Amino acid sequence: MLACRWQCAFLLVLLGLAMPAQGMPARRASLGTPLPAPAARAWMTPSDSTFTCFESATLVPAINPGCFVTFDPPQPGDCTSGSAHYLLQVLRPSLALPRRLRGFSFRNNDGETVFPAAGALLVPAGATITLPGPAALESLQAGPVPGGADTSWVFVDLRSARLVVPAGADTALLLVLRFPAAGRLVAVGSGPGVSVDADLPDQDCDFFTPDGGVTWYAPAYDPDDPLSVPLDWGFVLHWEPVTALVARTWGDVKGIYRTP
Repeated sequence: MLACRWQCAFLLVLLGLAMPAQGMPARRASLGTPLPAPAARAWMTPSDSTFTCFESATLVPAINPGCFVTFDPPQPGDCTSGSAHYLLQVLRPSLALPRRLRGFSFRNNDGETVFPAAGALLVPAGATITLPGPAALESLQAGPVPGGADTSWVFVDLRSARLVVPAGADTALLLVLRFPAAGRLVAVGSGPGVSVDADLPDQDCDFFTPDGGVTWYAPAYDPDDPLSVPLDWGFVLHWEPVTALVARTWGDVKGIYRTP
């Protein structure tokens, strides 16, 4: 995997004060390049109904993929999102019992924002995970997703997708959010963005693409760089127990194949 340096002009607004542009390292992976699977993480927070990849009790607004650098030639981002911009989070639950996916939530910056698409993908959680390409990103299950109110929580309902995360640690979930075109993040309540966890530790589960999945990037926190900032997208996975199977009679089964 290629390592690179880039400028990040993202907006992190806390107590009404905007932080200046930061310089941070990054990882880069082209389509089809497997990403090393992280070790088992005690910091992932499971419960009976939710699962997160961040640990802070306080999320701060806001970020979008347009806040990051473009590479050809390298230029600081201006936080203007594009229609080929996606945020993605890799979750690796290890379940004692299977769970059905209800959806995921995030705190939206601007209530006027409408996110074109969102969804979740189940992938094998072996030694490597390959991030989705353009075809998979064009087939997300939900959208458009209205932003609700400024700085409010938005729930992406994925129950109709009928995704079940099996027991064990062999399956990973990819949560994906697509951003609207030509929307610039300029302040709290103004412009498309989602809240993030900017506290240590950096959980190494977050990725973004500026080109619809052709290339994926990830912030990589460098503790030796005073300008480096840990970032975890503030996505919250929601699930529910899988209900028991309902017994059916032989007549029910034959009814499936009855001809008119």
